[in-house]
Amino acid sequence: MKKVLFLLLLISSSVFAQKVEHGILAGASLGFPLQDKNETPAPPANDFFLYNNDLFGGGMIGYRFRFLPEQKSFFDLDLTAGFQSLGAFKYKPYMNGGDPNNGYGHFDGEDINDFLLPIAVTATWNYRITDKFHAGLGVAPKLYVQPHAAFDLSVVAKMGYRVCKHFELGLSYQYGCLNVMKHFNDSKSQGRKGHLSDLMLSVYIPFSVK
Repeated sequence: MKKVLFLLLLISSSVFAQKVEHGILAGASLGFPLQDKNETPAPPANDFFLYNNDLFGGGMIGYRFRFLPEQKSFFDLDLTAGFQSLGAFKYKPYMNGGDPNNGYGHFDGEDINDFLLPIAVTATWNYRITDKFHAGLGVAPKLYVQPHAAFDLSVVAKMGYRVCKHFELGLSYQYGCLNVMKHFNDSKSQGRKGHLSDLMLSVYIPFSVK
């Protein structure tokens, strides 16, 4: 046990002995709800609904720690809080003429909207392709605290371009691996399930290099 603790202390000391860059991170995103498809049952199915999900917008603000910023390969650790507006059209399907071969219609539906508040810790490994341009892969454990508590684990792919010493643009895509939409069901939405993904444009403003 002492050897393990000593090894962890040695690794952490060597990491923090390197230069660490840190600064403000902010971004705007466009989300893509990925609804899991259900088979439409034959009537009567009074408790069955389908959902047409809309693209949703959002934003985030946070803080980034960049380890080994002067190396060819470096690591980013982002602590962020975000907001997302998720809308959908809820409707009850029926078979035209009672025959599935005639296709499906739907009764009058309703629009529903949710306001999501995710908190995330994103860790990525990055590689410099040129002096200014880099690409990276990573993971992002995420906790939704609104409208209901839900946990998601996203995989992340991103690109970044260093405009100048204190300004960097980034483009990232996150795909949620877990079925978080089932946690957003309540009195107005039942039977919804699926994954969330989003494309984000971000700005990173580093303050200092230690």
